[in-house]
Amino acid sequence: MRYAAAMRVTLWCLTVAAAGCQCSKSEAAFDAGPSGPVPTAAIQAGVDAALAKRQQGDSLAASTLLLELAAKARAANDVAGEALALHRAGDTLLDRHECGPSRKRYLEALALHRQGNDRIKLGLVANDLGLWSKHCQLEEAVGWFSLAMSYRRGDDGAFGVSANNLGAVFWNINRPEEANLAYQEALVAAERASDPVLQRKVLANLALLWVLIAEGHYDFDPLAENAPIDALLESDAGVDDLLRALDARTSRFDHDDTEPRPIPPGSPALATARDYFRRAIEAAKKAGEDPIVVCSSLGSFDNRCEVLNPKTP
Repeated sequence: MRYAAAMRVTLWCLTVAAAGCQCSKSEAAFDAGPSGPVPTAAIQAGVDAALAKRQQGDSLAASTLLLELAAKARAANDVAGEALALHRAGDTLLDRHECGPSRKRYLEALALHRQGNDRIKLGLVANDLGLWSKHCQLEEAVGWFSLAMSYRRGDDGAFGVSANNLGAVFWNINRPEEANLAYQEALVAAERASDPVLQRKVLANLALLWVLIAEGHYDFDPLAENAPIDALLESDAGVDDLLRALDARTSRFDHDDTEPRPIPPGSPALATARDYFRRAIEAAKKAGEDPIVVCSSLGSFDNRCEVLNPKTP
């Protein structure tokens, strides 16, 4: 799916900013301004009640109530209330993996917030659309998280969250250079926001990225190898062979790929990874967290902890 022009410009601005360039006023995002109008008390109370149902595990009832509230708010010309109800309806629909209906509600909320240029809420909805993309349509995620970052400039904490999300998407689609770029943006924002928890999350992500670079995971990118697929399409290969080849291009870390690989002695990438890991531990301690959270945040790659933090004899 093609990204909107604004999304492409946002991502381009992110890239050149890290290279020391500046976007023009027409291309750069404006600083986050004050939040727009708030919902009426009745609509807010109804949304709170719906979210309580969601918390209790009844996302279906929550969705129904939220859509009813959106209709009531629309009838009362309560734009803020309608947008809030639609936004949260998107959340509850996504709970049940109803991708199409969820996306529709998020986009309706986005359009309503645009009427008042409420950049804080626009950033929140765009970020949630990025999260939606990770579950439903991964190729949209880069655009939505980039758009969220454009709305969130001026709010370092929120900007850092979206930049970290963007880095994770690039990591998942096997684009390490861009993952590193987004993570660096997130780290700068987290430091400006004096948010040690966010710093720990970003630093752990950077440690994992760089240890995988050190292991050579990115030396061969199956996503860039079109020839084998083209050859299979032109041959008499069976459907099973073609599907296996396609799977190899869309998933890097299947099966034993999650196991550590030998790293050349004196690897600069490993030294970088270990420095990020050390800093993640320091950030966790500063936040009052158990440092073990850094390892656990690596998920199925937590077996890299011994590589990242070797025990001294």
